[in-house]
Amino acid sequence: MNYAIIQNGVVEILKDLNGTIEEILGCVSGPAEKEDLFILDALDRICAEDVTARFSVPPFDTSAMDGFAVASSRFVKSEAGRTTLNVIGEAAAGCVNGFEIREGEAVKIMTGAPLPAGADAILVKEAAEEEKEDGKWTVSSREKLKPGLHVRRTGADFSAGDVIVPRGTRLNPAALGILASSGYSRVKAFKKRAVAVVSTGDELIDPLDERVAAAGFAPEFGRIMNSNLFLLYGLLNKTGVKCELGGIARDTPEEIAARISEGLLKADIVITTGGASVGSYDYIPDALKLLNFDVNIWKMAIKPGRPFIFALKKTGSRNKLVFGLPGNPASSLVSFIKLLRPALYKYAGLKNPGECLTVKGAISESVKRDPERTTYLRAVISNPAGAEGKPPLISVPSKQDSNILTTALAANCLAEIPPGEGRIESGEIVWAQII
Repeated sequence: MNYAIIQNGVVEILKDLNGTIEEILGCVSGPAEKEDLFILDALDRICAEDVTARFSVPPFDTSAMDGFAVASSRFVKSEAGRTTLNVIGEAAAGCVNGFEIREGEAVKIMTGAPLPAGADAILVKEAAEEEKEDGKWTVSSREKLKPGLHVRRTGADFSAGDVIVPRGTRLNPAALGILASSGYSRVKAFKKRAVAVVSTGDELIDPLDERVAAAGFAPEFGRIMNSNLFLLYGLLNKTGVKCELGGIARDTPEEIAARISEGLLKADIVITTGGASVGSYDYIPDALKLLNFDVNIWKMAIKPGRPFIFALKKTGSRNKLVFGLPGNPASSLVSFIKLLRPALYKYAGLKNPGECLTVKGAISESVKRDPERTTYLRAVISNPAGAEGKPPLISVPSKQDSNILTTALAANCLAEIPPGEGRIESGEIVWAQII
């Protein structure tokens, strides 16, 4: 749902965040092409097809504990209250000796070893009395055992033919281990798709310029370093796409259009920073119109990150998209996480791209609410020592202006402050998105 507000006597429409995400997701073309990767090169890539188990894991019944493999029917109530068995051998993990226990017998067994035929339970060593005397090896216990106790059954993790890594799954360390446990050394993954980044503004200095490396360098009056490019480079790489550097475009529609056009030769998505509003020197919309894009200039119901440009051009079966982010770094960060990242997850091939991890916690400081917009604060969520039984603490640094990036250095979440009058007081419970 969008929101109408009155600003300086003018009615303005604020775009709803969730509706905007869905609108953007519907415009993202996919999926990416596939490639075959060696498993050790596949970490954090996106699986491109359902992977099915080649065999069951575990492939046989195994022991879950160190102890003795026994028939549970022997461990029932007796007059003596104790069961004694003859030990016929020992089985360790990797043992290929096909033991078979008969009436009155047991096998000493280690965790992970195959369960001998005739056994259906494990008597753990802590409950067993083992004796070796005069060539006789026995084990006795007063325990009462049930079938299946401390036994890992065949296929307990997965069975042959099960989908063990679904298409669209990020290949995290667990996924690599699962693939290896089913005998896979290679996996099909989506190719990393490119996203081009174009920075705009006469005030920007490229940190890679040779003169910046000179001793004593400092920006001249009125100039600033192009930090957003490097912020976005890191965010894009962590999202699972590759970043194409589009350089700095000076403040003319023609130069901005030229840079965007170059980026579109390398990628279906271009991100611009700066010039996303409707001020006298905000040229992104004009540049996009020169390139025949359908341009949307939105005012989002979030803070920071109010100005946002979304432009679309259909080219055959694929859509070309341009996202215009604000120039202030904190605004770019929040806009990227809340608006761009779901779209880029879909672009990369990730299943359920709109999902995110949110938790509740107690805010550390009193913070002012914005009357119309949801505020996202760079914050740190933690469980302080000695705070057992209490909600996590969300620590909010005092510097939250949209031009401040240093508070994002330690941040692991965005604290969500709902719109309204007044303040959220210290100790109140709020939601936070883990970033």
